[in-house]
Parts: sequence; C-alpha cells; structure tokens
Amino acid sequence: MKTIQRTERARILIAYYSLSGNTARVAKDLAKLIGGDIESIRDREHGVGFLGYLKATVDALRRVPAHIGPLSKNPADYALTIIGTPVWVGNMTPAVRAYLQNNQERLHNVAFFITSGGTDATKVVPAMEAVAGSTAIAFKGFDARELQDPHVYNRRIAEFASDVERNISSTTDVAA
Repeated sequence: MKTIQRTERARILIAYYSLSGNTARVAKDLAKLIGGDIESIRDREHGVGFLGYLKATVDALRRVPAHIGPLSKNPADYALTIIGTPVWVGNMTPAVRAYLQNNQERLHNVAFFITSGGTDATKVVPAMEAVAGSTAIAFKGFDARELQDPHVYNRRIAEFASDVERNISSTTDVAA
C-alpha cells in the first residue's frame, strides 16, 4: 500500500467497531494510507458465544443501540470522522448505531466503510447517514472475498482512500 500525501492536513478520526478483526484491519490499513487517529468503539453488551451472538442479532434487527464504553477522542475535534462497522443481519452493529446517535451533533463530515459476508454497502449506508444526520462524503464496502484476496483488497482500500482524500479536500470544513 502506498501512503497518500495530502497538501492540506485535515484532521481525520477513524472510529470503528470490530468483533472478528476484519473491520479493525480495514481501519488500521486506512489510517496508514491517509493518516488520522483511531478510536475503537467498545460494546459492553454484545460478546462472543451463542448468547452474545443471539443478543447481537436481535438488537441489530430491532435497531437497538448498544451501551458503548467511554471514548478517548471527540469527533468535534476532527474535520472528518470515518466510521467502520461489520454488517449484522443486514444492519450496522448496535455499537456503531450508538456511536452515531451519541455523536451526531459533533460530526462535521463523515465517511463510512462496512465489512460483510456479502452485503452491498448501498444497503447499509443510507441507515448510517440517517442516524448520523449527515450524508457521507465517501463510502466503501469490503466483502469476505475481497478481504481475503490481497490484490483486490489493496485496490479497494486505495480507491476508498482516494475518494476520501478527493472529497475531504473539496469540502469547506477541512481546517477543524
């Protein structure tokens, strides 16, 4: 992966929730490409195992936000917040829903990425935009096949980084 050099350094926050590690991988690789700080969203309710999975599935279907742990970064301090989520039963995770609800007034510009078994990002992003109260400047989905193929993955993440860079430089709120 090649790092993208920005002429004007807009502060970027990459906030994500990851249970299996796929979304964390994308967040960290994206941070290497475009810079920015990383915030891992901690879900205090949904864990591993059958009961954790069952509760997570029901809450995702019902669109119930999770109780998330304390955050170390304030999105208001950033020109752009990129939010990443896995897809659970066709929806964003309860943890990301809570993050967006809790920070709606603090988000300047947003971009989204999703990781999934095969769900198209265009099926999830509109709900994320609605909860955030903001239209994404860019978004990208990474499915299981793309995450496993290094050539496809590197191309897709580079495309997303380029979209973010191009679109953040065209917004008026880059000096946050």
